[in-house]
Amino acid sequence: MTPSPSFRSPGAQHLRARLPDIGLHYVEIAADAKPLILLHGIGMDWRVWQALSRRLAPYFHLYMLDMRGHGASDKPPHGYTLAHYAADIEDLLDQLHLTDTVIVGSSLGAMVAAAIEAPIDVVPYRVLVDPPMTGGPIRDSTMLTDILHLKHEGVVSLTDYLASYNPGAGRFQLRSMAEMWNEAADGVIEDLLARPSDYFAIDTALRHNESKTLIVQADPTKGGVLLDAWAERALALLPRGSLQKFPGAGHAVHAHAPREFVKALFAFTDTSDIQQGVAGDRRLRLVRAQRGSYNRSTRAAVEP
Repeated sequence: MTPSPSFRSPGAQHLRARLPDIGLHYVEIAADAKPLILLHGIGMDWRVWQALSRRLAPYFHLYMLDMRGHGASDKPPHGYTLAHYAADIEDLLDQLHLTDTVIVGSSLGAMVAAAIEAPIDVVPYRVLVDPPMTGGPIRDSTMLTDILHLKHEGVVSLTDYLASYNPGAGRFQLRSMAEMWNEAADGVIEDLLARPSDYFAIDTALRHNESKTLIVQADPTKGGVLLDAWAERALALLPRGSLQKFPGAGHAVHAHAPREFVKALFAFTDTSDIQQGVAGDRRLRLVRAQRGSYNRSTRAAVEP
């Protein structure tokens, strides 16, 4: 297994959780604060959160996961339904004895966050970033089929292909995405394509979700996938749901509008020192200078 690149940050640890059915890699940045679990989208890994972690680390105890089949986590041939992903997070919550936890998921990770079964004292807050809440059917099956083929032809071909679906993305970002897709198990895509009509069917989970849940909607004109009708349907099912739209932000809202996203997250979770958390560029430049640059060449996974 090829390990994912790392970055240097005081207190950041690359750890591995040995769960009943899987081994999961995660990056932990400890703080005397609420736990915050970050779940990436399909084909990606923990690295999609590393820039945002610089804004969050002092105010949350961070756990940035590689979900099963992704990054440096175990990659069984199959077993990639929402139920499989959600059960892993439930087992991790138990193993780490976490309570008062905030779970933030992006895209597929948002659907996983919504599907997790946990008491409200364990997970009182969930933030779902531009989830594909279709009511069941998958979307972009043609794109996923193409990626399944191209990920075996090398990074360059896949990078070129991803450019057509990510207008405005730089070459470095596209190559990073292609590298993450290459590391992901084929079964991640195959299991999704095997259930075209009901893979995203989570109505029951939404109805029984006791957590305060914020749905973050990207701008459909900028690549956002959550349609207004889907958002309204989800809000009707969620007992404690709310919606916040981010005009001008693409599908990965946390990457396109990090300052605004962090402000919304702090307000939603009643986190103190909101102004400090979004104070902005001057503090962020200082943190970057103190913590050093990313090291994208090596990463040793450390057992807890």
